[in-house]
Amino acid sequence: MARGALAFPVLPGKSEADVRRVAERFKEDPMGYWESRRSQGISLERAYWQHTPMGDFVIAYVESTKGTLGDAFGSAAQDNTPIGKFFAETVKDVHGIDITQPPEGPPPEVVAEWSDPQVTTRGKGLAFMAPIIPEMEAFARTWAADAFSRDGMTVSRRALKQNIEIVTLMQTPQGPVTAVYVEGEDPVRGNAQFAASTSEFDVWFKENLSKIYPPFIDFGQPIPGLTEIFDSETLAGVDVTGRSTQARTTA
Repeated sequence: MARGALAFPVLPGKSEADVRRVAERFKEDPMGYWESRRSQGISLERAYWQHTPMGDFVIAYVESTKGTLGDAFGSAAQDNTPIGKFFAETVKDVHGIDITQPPEGPPPEVVAEWSDPQVTTRGKGLAFMAPIIPEMEAFARTWAADAFSRDGMTVSRRALKQNIEIVTLMQTPQGPVTAVYVEGEDPVRGNAQFAASTSEFDVWFKENLSKIYPPFIDFGQPIPGLTEIFDSETLAGVDVTGRSTQARTTA
């Protein structure tokens, strides 16, 4: 299974209605949504709206049976369903990205991934983006591979009641950025607890994050400006298999 997140910048001047346009269309037509996403192998999709000093972004998290994260997103360019066409047109209008054309630069890459094998149910999600210091990219790769494999990672994230954490690296015209997805019992509360944590592992983790990210990003504070705008698990009427389903209620 391919899984990861991508950050889409919101063009200046776009309204909240513009940002929510794709999500609202998905919610209005669950069957059409899943018809579109089945062709891409997508079984779960969540999206979040983030306010940052760099402007607004929509961060999309997907899980797909396609070979790689790039394959999953790339297949959207071949989607000729009504919703698929609407998605491509709206992404170009709101985000300035033409998904029907080959992307410039290397594909998105999952550089760190942790999940709790003891958790077999889905939790609530949260995703955000942050630019990294270009000169620290090599250090970030090496450090993340080490940190996410340590026993302390599992101890830390279980204390936060978290079951998934995935970091995707994207190369953009503005430099490298990461799109981070976390999942758990209450990711917003878990993020606040991580920010305040004084455990040895969490302090070490945040100290290294401060080397990778610019000074205006402070992981000692809860990440501000995040709003969930879409979760495919809450869609009523039909699921990825085409079977009837009942919407799950989320807070």
